[in-house]
Amino acid sequence: MEMLQITIHARDDKRKELLRACRLITDETRQESGCKSSQLSQNNDNKNIITLEQKWEQRSFLNDYFRSDHFSVLLGAMKLLGRTYDIRINGGNQKEGRDAVKRVRGS
Repeated sequence: MEMLQITIHARDDKRKELLRACRLITDETRQESGCKSSQLSQNNDNKNIITLEQKWEQRSFLNDYFRSDHFSVLLGAMKLLGRTYDIRINGGNQKEGRDAVKRVRGS
C-alpha cells in the first residue's frame, strides 16, 4: 500500500477556488485504477491549509496517477492558487516526494 499526502497552503483570496478544484479532482481520483481512497480535508485552525490523502494499491498505480491528467490539473491548481505545497509519499520528506513526481513525469 502506498500513501500519498499533499498539503497545500492556499492564497487567502483563492482558497474557495482551490477547494472546488481539489474536490473535483478528489472525486475523479477515486475512479482511477488502484486508488483505494482519496480524502480531502481542511485544517480547523487555518482554513487555508488543505490536505489531500490518498491510498494506492501499489507504486505502479501511484506512478500512473502522477502521469495522469487529474494530477496535471492538480499541479496546475496548486501552483496557481496556492502559496506553497508539500508532497509526501509513505511519510517521507518533502524533497523525496517532489523528486518522485519529477522522475515519473520526466521533468
